[in-house]
Amino acid sequence: MTPARLGVALLTSALIGGLLGAAITRSWMTPATPRSREGATASPTSGRSGKPPQHSALADALAGDGPRSRGADDLDRNIRRAGQDPGYLRDLLRRYSFETDLDRRGALLAILQGVANDEVLQLGRQLAGNPDPDMRRSGLALLKAFPLDVAEVRDTLAQQLRDERDPALLKESIDMLAPAVVASEDAAPLLERLAALRGHANAEVRASAVLQSVRWNKRGDDAAILEAALLDPDIAVRRAAIAGIEASGARSDRLKIALLDIAGDARTESDLRRSAAFALQNFALDRDEYALYRDALARADDRGQALPLH
Repeated sequence: MTPARLGVALLTSALIGGLLGAAITRSWMTPATPRSREGATASPTSGRSGKPPQHSALADALAGDGPRSRGADDLDRNIRRAGQDPGYLRDLLRRYSFETDLDRRGALLAILQGVANDEVLQLGRQLAGNPDPDMRRSGLALLKAFPLDVAEVRDTLAQQLRDERDPALLKESIDMLAPAVVASEDAAPLLERLAALRGHANAEVRASAVLQSVRWNKRGDDAAILEAALLDPDIAVRRAAIAGIEASGARSDRLKIALLDIAGDARTESDLRRSAAFALQNFALDRDEYALYRDALARADDRGQALPLH
């Protein structure tokens, strides 16, 4: 190779090396665009974490609603707007009545429960009387926003306790009976229905009816209700009865004997035996009963954990 050709080759090599070095340098200096697990380029709005932006169910429920979607993830703002804008509230009530997507219906429910005015109450009552069980469930969800000292709510639930045939919805209606201070005449229809439901074919319904009977009963005869429940063949009802004893402070010799039988019965599930033993701590026990009580406490449960002695 002549000196001239050698010089040209060296110059060409230097130029190519410089270009490659600049390209490599740019690639190092330019941050990589984050990509999802599927390999798609992540959106710039994903933030530094690379996670997709979080959208609340409330935003999803109201999305695509034009100007109404502004601040849709702000529950308080939507509650205030619905309380002040009758047209907006009517639209929310209409959409709640026909919405089938669970997330969107939940978001609408949150707003309507926050408003909890007469329009919401009336829709709740209307849906609670619908032949479709899903619609009835939606109506009950609205009514949960109201206390039981509201006569219309109390009357609707009393009707549900009388007419509902779906055990799950019936139990839900019973569980909604949060204690309230009302006249004994107004509480009487609820107590009457609860008394009938303590004999329902479904054990979960019976268990809920036992607990609510004790919570609403002001006549001082809780012991009689609980004595019968402790003899129920289903463990859920017996468990509810023990919880009712603890909550009400009911005392009777029959309750004590039944609790001693449960606590000392090795065939009974360990958690129920423990509950019965703990409930006995609030009863007056003679020496023989106390010996049985200590024996029950000393028994190890199925996991080998002994109950404390007192």
